[in-house]
Amino acid sequence: MFRTSLLALSALFLTSGAALAQQGSAAAGKALYMRNCSGCHLASGAGGVHFGDAVSADLRAPGLETTYHHSTKLMLRAILQARDEDGKRLDQPMPAWAGKITHAQAIDIIDYLKTLHS
Repeated sequence: MFRTSLLALSALFLTSGAALAQQGSAAAGKALYMRNCSGCHLASGAGGVHFGDAVSADLRAPGLETTYHHSTKLMLRAILQARDEDGKRLDQPMPAWAGKITHAQAIDIIDYLKTLHS
């Protein structure tokens, strides 16, 4: 019985660690967002900046979650690879940030975006 409890506790610990590894820091994300994203998406996240025919996206909730189906994986792909939920290239002004920011930094940005509301 002690061994079973110990195994269950170990599994809980490992699961909690995995969840924490995917959880970022909204404060760090805000700093990254302001430095790298606000020029196009505005400090508020409202977007609407015109680049020829392209317009920067509104990154505030609930629209962001609706567009990306509440999927951090899809939001990561948009940030790091500049690909939409269907895998198509986002409008050209949106850069692929892979190699410029880390996966963890992208998670931080996503955590910050989740604090923005329209």
